[in-house]
Amino acid sequence: MIIIIGVLSGCEDIIVDSETGLAYLACGRLRARQHWLHPDDPYDLAHEEEVDRVYVMDENDIYSEIKALERASDGSLRPFTQDFRVHGFDIYWSPGARQEMTFMFINHQLQQNAVSIFSHKRGTDYMVHVETVASDLLNSPNNILAMSQRAFYATNDMKYLRGIMREISKYLRLPNAHVVYRSEQGEFGIAAKGIRYANGIAKHQDWIYVASSGDPGLLIYKALPDHSLVLHGRIAFKDSVPDNIFIDPLTGQLYCASILKALETFRYFKHPSLNTTATAGTKVLCLTPQDNSSARFDIQPILIDSGRLMPTATIAAVQRRNQVKRLLIGGVMSDALVVCDSVI
Repeated sequence: MIIIIGVLSGCEDIIVDSETGLAYLACGRLRARQHWLHPDDPYDLAHEEEVDRVYVMDENDIYSEIKALERASDGSLRPFTQDFRVHGFDIYWSPGARQEMTFMFINHQLQQNAVSIFSHKRGTDYMVHVETVASDLLNSPNNILAMSQRAFYATNDMKYLRGIMREISKYLRLPNAHVVYRSEQGEFGIAAKGIRYANGIAKHQDWIYVASSGDPGLLIYKALPDHSLVLHGRIAFKDSVPDNIFIDPLTGQLYCASILKALETFRYFKHPSLNTTATAGTKVLCLTPQDNSSARFDIQPILIDSGRLMPTATIAAVQRRNQVKRLLIGGVMSDALVVCDSVI
């Protein structure tokens, strides 16, 4: 097991290219995360001096930044000038041309929550801004599932962005979260609702999985022709709270980073100086399909950490590259990326 300290901190989400084995990580400064984790709290804009960053990493822990750029009016490229404050993200690979990649980021901009979309060509060190989209239905976005270069599903973890009702929704685990769909034409609609804190979202074959953190488990959906989601089942978690979901395309296995003690995690996210990491903890679960239905799974914990490695994890992703197979574990408020080669 290796812990990488330094630049790779606050890595809330990780995507792995199944063809190349390269891992893409959305990371950022921990203090800047406080504003969108706790939108009602006073916030010092000095923490915005450094924007979030996207990195690509190989199997030898060699990583480099993919710079966010935009086109100026004269067609030249310049640094991205909008706020870039990343939560979950996803990548869409163009069919027949997988070197053409579309990055979609949940972007908690200071003025609004939005989704920022960038184009990237594999092997280059930059991505070019395509559009940033916002909607009243993106009130509290958490994670995203890219369906094309323009269409996506996104989870809203709670109905309320701010105020006492947000706190009530969180602690009473009210079923007021939902999933929205954005069409090719740019139209937004609610795809699924009645979820208790909708968190991570992922797709394998015809099945879409949504992590419900308020009623701990994974919800299993199928999409109808109008892109609404029909619930087909639920996988209950007994003693941990799910966050992001990673699906291994080679095996169909789901890897889910889950929180052992959610209330301690809330305390740590709000006041890291309280040093509650010893009781927050992480459990990484591997869910193996029992058959082709993708509705029944064998669940096996593959890593349990009391908080010694990191405060808690939000993503666990499998990286395969050049005979190396390992697990990358990131956390939205962790100052380290954990790399583990002994549990899978």
